[in-house]
Amino acid sequence: MGKTHIFFVADGERLEVQSWILAASLAHAHAGQADVHLYAYASPEWLPRIGPVTRAVYRAARVELRPLPAPAAWAKPYPHGNKIVAATDWRGPGRSIFLDTDMVCLKPLTDLAALSDSHVAAAPEGRPTWGPEDRWARAYAHFGLPVPADRVRLLRGQRPEHLPYFNAGLVAMPEAPQADGKRFATHWLETALDFDHRCKIAGKRPWLDQITLPLTVARFGYRAHVLDESWNYGLSYRGRDILRTPDAHILHYHRFRFLEAAPQWPGIRGRFLDILPKAHHGAAQSALALAGLAI
Repeated sequence: MGKTHIFFVADGERLEVQSWILAASLAHAHAGQADVHLYAYASPEWLPRIGPVTRAVYRAARVELRPLPAPAAWAKPYPHGNKIVAATDWRGPGRSIFLDTDMVCLKPLTDLAALSDSHVAAAPEGRPTWGPEDRWARAYAHFGLPVPADRVRLLRGQRPEHLPYFNAGLVAMPEAPQADGKRFATHWLETALDFDHRCKIAGKRPWLDQITLPLTVARFGYRAHVLDESWNYGLSYRGRDILRTPDAHILHYHRFRFLEAAPQWPGIRGRFLDILPKAHHGAAQSALALAGLAI
């Protein structure tokens, strides 16, 4: 098994505060694993504004803070695209795993590093948020591709079968270049930019990353490794079912109120406070309270 590079984007106050919980959980889940490396990305404009609590959490969790590469030339502003831009940074050989900041890691993610260089791993989206199959047919046709025969089962509601459509909150990708000398992240960014500028189709935002993920897989001959729900377990709007949240690899909470309602929250909170130097507890508690989370 090669090196595992886990990265997230903490560009802006909201993402930065969320990243405290994520970084602490990643450090705990991968304690003692020397081949696991953690990275946070922020724009050059935001880096000087990174606060002392964040820097303390990152030092304790051994998270390397890096500047985002140069922004992509999107057709119009697209902050979600920062994950694709961050993915293009070179972290070293092995496999990289992108995570949204509104996530908590409960188990090691290193099994994803054992996948072959041809595989891109993600869990299906919960619902068909972008559009019907005829819209997908136009998207594939834009790149001269047929509609794939493969289907995935979506993870919320009636769990229908659907064309490959993944939640881009967790994407595990190879770092090895293909025959053209380009890595998956570069292929994804090129596909997203082409689709953004040249495909005359409506409703691309905010789903451009999720639309172009399976398009990139098909366009460049990768294989989708379909993860089960435990790798990206959504907590939002589960009602009382949230009390039966399983022991997942990743909890994707979307809003702090859903994380606070999950049965795993007391342990998550305790591990965060354990890793954060006590001198920063007051500032962290105040900032998280403003964001809607009491610790």
